[in-house]
Amino acid sequence: MRFHCTPDTDLDTLVGHEEASGFCYGPLVTAMRCGEELVLEDSHFLAGLMLLKLNALVAGLFIPETGERIEAAPRFRMLLH
Repeated sequence: MRFHCTPDTDLDTLVGHEEASGFCYGPLVTAMRCGEELVLEDSHFLAGLMLLKLNALVAGLFIPETGERIEAAPRFRMLLH
């Protein structure tokens, strides 16, 4: 799975966010669940603090809006490009 980062890319974009129809999962959660490779294209747009947060989240994350704990499937990996 590929995702093109922009200067506006934030955690809500990558993890997911609440919408009127329910929670919309982002590419990070989708790739983690499916055990896919997530390639973050144009990752130079992401701030250093954002990269640190992403590194911490790949070990597992909690989504308060849904009450879910997401663990990465065995083949998941994230690449910065």
